[in-house]
Amino acid sequence: WNTTGWWNAANVLTGIIRYTAATGDKTYEWVIENTFSKTKKIVAPASQDYPEQRTENYINEYYDDEGWWALAWVEAFDLTGEQKYFEMAKTIFEDMKGGWDDRCGGGILWKKGLLYKSAISNELFLLLATRLALRDENREYYQSWANKEWEWFSQTGMINDLPLVHDGVQEDCVARGRHYTYNQGVILAGLVDLYKLNGRREHIDLAGKIAAAAIQNMSTPDGILKGLPKQEDGADGVQFKGIFMRHLGYLYKQTKNPVFKEYLLTNAESIEKSATEPGSDLIGSQWEGPFDKADAGRQSSAVDALVSAFETSK
Repeated sequence: WNTTGWWNAANVLTGIIRYTAATGDKTYEWVIENTFSKTKKIVAPASQDYPEQRTENYINEYYDDEGWWALAWVEAFDLTGEQKYFEMAKTIFEDMKGGWDDRCGGGILWKKGLLYKSAISNELFLLLATRLALRDENREYYQSWANKEWEWFSQTGMINDLPLVHDGVQEDCVARGRHYTYNQGVILAGLVDLYKLNGRREHIDLAGKIAAAAIQNMSTPDGILKGLPKQEDGADGVQFKGIFMRHLGYLYKQTKNPVFKEYLLTNAESIEKSATEPGSDLIGSQWEGPFDKADAGRQSSAVDALVSAFETSK
């Protein structure tokens, strides 16, 4: 997508897949195969934050980029049943696994060649491992990686007392950093799927506490999700809120918590009334309004929120 970056594009695709699955409208289903055939080997477009990157089979220097694409292909497999998408997700997983080392007790790196271990790269690795375990005949292999990741992640201090997730583990092995909305989101789905794998209720309970803390601490007085100023309104950051809402919706399916449902619906209504450009279907980054501008990151972020709200009625 010309108006957003490489990792964002994986989330745009995920939004299209989720829309198709939720509504049954196959108008845009062709985009899945079109994207797959054209992006397996590509020079990824440059963004504000990253130079051009060469990627083959969605493998590049950023482990979080890889995770977004792998999870998109799992979603594509679930929708279409096409095995090639699932095999691609497994191929990407094998490269992500190579980012694990024993420094700071474990975890995968954010970027090849750097020592930083970000929350997002590890959350994505956790979620991918659980989703592969729940779908692949080699369940024990992926389940062991999921458990290994969670055993490390849960002991790092990245989840604080609120509980909210810090941005990562620094080179000194201390967890710190700001609380970005997407870091509060992916962990929810990872914990739901850990529960499905291991049957341990504590995973669902923790997911509920993180979601509640994010809603309480990261919303406007009217209950609209709000990103960090100047951090979540750049080329990458406009994607973050939709990612939280995608995974909050996934948690809601498991818990049926009415607070989460109300939050999803409230945000969807605000997107329609306050964040949409008058006379169009273009949506800005600030869901409480006013409309600022449109691009694929902003639009797909809103799609995630709207689809999650729609799914609460199913």
